Amino acid sequence: MNLTEKQIKRYYDHFTSDIYDVPNAHVLKAKISRLVADPNRAPDDIEMECRLCHDGVVVSVTEDGKRIYNEPPSLEEIFERVKKYHESFHEQIEELAGKMKFLIDGHSLWSTGPNTKKDAGNQRLDITLGNRDFTTCSRDATLKIAKFFEKEGLSVSINDPYPGKYLIGYHCSRRGLPGIQIEINQKLYMNEKTLQPNREKIMYFRHLIGELVETLANDLVKKQQT
Repeated sequence: MNLTEKQIKRYYDHFTSDIYDVPNAHVLKAKISRLVADPNRAPDDIEMECRLCHDGVVVSVTEDGKRIYNEPPSLEEIFERVKKYHESFHEQIEELAGKMKFLIDGHSLWSTGPNTKKDAGNQRLDITLGNRDFTTCSRDATLKIAKFFEKEGLSVSINDPYPGKYLIGYHCSRRGLPGIQIEINQKLYMNEKTLQPNREKIMYFRHLIGELVETLANDLVKKQQT
């Protein structure tokens, strides 16, 4: 990669491995940079063939337009990455499929839309919920989750700018497992320029996600009893 270590780190979902690692939940963490292989894209989304794409399972350009390689990886190399990193990640979700009742796809997002996105230059709200246009969970469940965050004084958008991609599309929309994507604005818990964390805020959001998990679990139990 032509990027510096700091530039590569800019594209991490910073500190989400702490925020979403809550008790009483099955937690699966992606441990490879999405610049290498993105588990939230379809395995056959090979937009690298155009050599100028910022979206797809393996990309050659970052979200803010930086070229990642002098010579992008070949299709063979892409397929190797997909098998090693993408398939293995989703196989672990499959192993949990019989135990899961609700899936949360946990992310973070930049506070300002990057150059290649439709909201480029715009300030983003605190929380973005994605349900692929209400195909991954019910309207009632989505609004209840939105109100859960709004009660904390957080601003919430639904499906804007991110409605969710392959992960909830495949495991929820296609297979009937209810779930939602949650994006937390990075400015709320870290310095986006220095990439330094605010540990107090990280623990606050971890506690908040833990409360949300408990709320969803209790709702599912009540539905099963009725």
